[in-house]
Parts: sequence; C-alpha cells; structure tokens
Amino acid sequence: MIGTSFDPKSNSLNILRLVFAVVVIASHAIDLGGFGRDWIGTKTTIGTVAVYGFFAISGFLIAGSAERNGTGRYLWQRSLRIFPAFWVCLVVTAFGIGLLGWEAQLHQFHLHGTLTTYIHAPNGPIGFVTHNWFLHMGQRVIISTLWNGSLWTLFYEFGCYLLLAALAVLGVLRRRALLLGLTIATWSVTAVVTSSPTLNAQFTRNHSLNAPDWLVLVPLFLTGSLLYCYRHRVPDSPWLAAAGAIIFVSSLWVPIGAAAPGDTLTSTGLLAPALAYPVLWLGIHLPFHRLAATNDYSYGMYIYAYPVQVLLAIWGVTRWGYLAYATIGVLATIPLAVASWWLIERPVLRLKKWTPLSSKNRKPPAVDDRVPVPDSAFAGISEPVE
Repeated sequence: MIGTSFDPKSNSLNILRLVFAVVVIASHAIDLGGFGRDWIGTKTTIGTVAVYGFFAISGFLIAGSAERNGTGRYLWQRSLRIFPAFWVCLVVTAFGIGLLGWEAQLHQFHLHGTLTTYIHAPNGPIGFVTHNWFLHMGQRVIISTLWNGSLWTLFYEFGCYLLLAALAVLGVLRRRALLLGLTIATWSVTAVVTSSPTLNAQFTRNHSLNAPDWLVLVPLFLTGSLLYCYRHRVPDSPWLAAAGAIIFVSSLWVPIGAAAPGDTLTSTGLLAPALAYPVLWLGIHLPFHRLAATNDYSYGMYIYAYPVQVLLAIWGVTRWGYLAYATIGVLATIPLAVASWWLIERPVLRLKKWTPLSSKNRKPPAVDDRVPVPDSAFAGISEPVE
C-alpha cells in the first residue's frame, strides 16, 4: 500500500517539484521568446501539466498537515510557507527586475524617464505590490509589461488550503467516505460543465470568478488529499500508475470541452485528477531521494522564473534561440531561488511551531493510521511537522 511505501524522509517528491518548476520555465520560454505556442496537441500546455503535478502533490501532503494540526497552527504554517517569499518576490519584481526592464525599454525606444516617473506611473510598481498582496493577482503588469504570469496559481493553492481547513474542522478528513463523495461531486460538476457547450461558454474566467480554474484545480487537489486519507487501502502498483497516465494522455483526444486551452474547460482539465496517482507513485519510487532532500528551491524557481525570463527577453537573449534562452532563464533564476530559500523561506519556517491563534489540536487519529508527512507542498520532504 502507498501508506507503507511512502517514506517522508526518503522520497523524490521534492525533486519532482523542482522538475515541474523547470518544465514551467521551459513552457513559458516558448511563448515569451516568440518561438511558437507551448501546446501539447490542441487541449493543454506543457506548463499546465506541470501545474497539475504541483497540485496533486500538494493535495497529498497538505491533507496530512490539516489532519494532525489544530486550525490555528495549520493556517499559520500554510501562511508561513506561502506569503513571506511571495511578498518579497513582489517587491523584488516591482522595484528590481521590473525597474531594470523599464530602463532597458526606455533605452531601446530612445525615451527618457526618471525613477519618480517609474514609481508613480499608472499601473506602476507600488500598485503591483499592493494589489497583489493577498495572492489574487489584481495587477499583473507594471506600466505595460506583464511581469509575472506564474503567481496566479498561488491564489488557488491557498484557496485549497482553506478548503482543507474547513473540511478538517467539519471532520470530513476523518470520514473518508465523505471526502470521497465530495471529490466525486466536485469532479462531476466539472464533467457536466465541460461536456456542455452552453455551460462551458458561460463559465469563463471573465464572467464567473475564474470558474474554469476552480473547477479543474479543486478536484485535482482533493484527489491528492483522497490518496492520503486512503493511503492504507490504495495499492502501490506500477500498473495503476500507468493506467492513470494513459487516462490523462487519452484526454488529448477526448472529443468534449474546448478545442484549445484558453478561458474555457477542456478534456485534459477534466481528467487531470488521473495524474495524481502516477505523480505520487513516481515520488515514492524514483531513485532521487537525496536530491533536494533538505533544501527545497522549487518555490523560488517557480515564483522568480517568469520575471527573469521577461527581463531576458527585453535584453534580447531570445535572438540566441530557444535552447539558449530557456537554459539561461533557468540558470539566471537559480540564484534568486537559492536566496529565497536561505534568506526568507528557511528562516521563517523556524516559526512554524508557534501557533498565533488560540486553538487546541484535535484528537489525533489512531496510531495505526498515522503516517508523518512534510508540512507543506513546498517544504523540505525530510522535515516532518512534528
């Protein structure tokens, strides 16, 4: 069973997250560099599949934290893991990377401007920080340049954290049948909307509070959580992993949903939960347990890659070709990811034991049902919560 096979101190989930972050960089390099579109077939993109992998791992790991911790501590730990590094990224992007790009663009177009002009411009750097402070990307551009096309997923990630907190308070995580029913229900709603052209046309990002993103990512996240709750009953099987992968790949040809990735739902989004088991199985069995086992740079790679790639494009690195542009994008992001981990993420995680809200831990589950797991989808796999 996967509950027995999964070792929180010896697995490859961290390296998988790092791989997913690099895949997102490679995906964005295609669009940002003007090398075409990063589609897989006509239904999804390379970067989107990597995001699915992130959410599948998150659902599994965070369910353990929600089950074991009191609500206050759980929310405190989730906030520590997401917000501090995110806030610093906003500031660095707005007043560092964005400023360098703005000055380069002034030079390219033979324009003149001062630092004051940059700071007080419409849709300027101050608004980029304040409007996005609580994860919802209300301002994605600085002046006229889109500087971070990756941070939008964190809003949904934290939304799923809050959903798990509510489910833990209601006792749903302790009643696996209820969680199974909820997961099936949410996925069924997604199936109905995806398969109905009329509903699919109505549930768009512009008209329904980003419904397509919620309808895809919530069932996927819950599937990961379901695997955690049923970990002592789900077999550890390469055949199940292969079956899940085949189901997802087949979604590229399933004739329902939109014909191309965009604001509406596609068959790949509908069948994204099929990726949860294969991703977890790879995390258990890939022989990369020592890589990124202690220090996790995947979050920093993910949040800084896009602005770095935009700056490189402004500087003209794209003229050297896709491979050079994508490779330099990865290499240039590494120092920022390392700095984010050592200067921001790792230090603030030392505060994770402190619970700012007065709450008592719920009664722990039975001893034979406890499997210690890391306390974050982005935290080091070798570092358990308790």
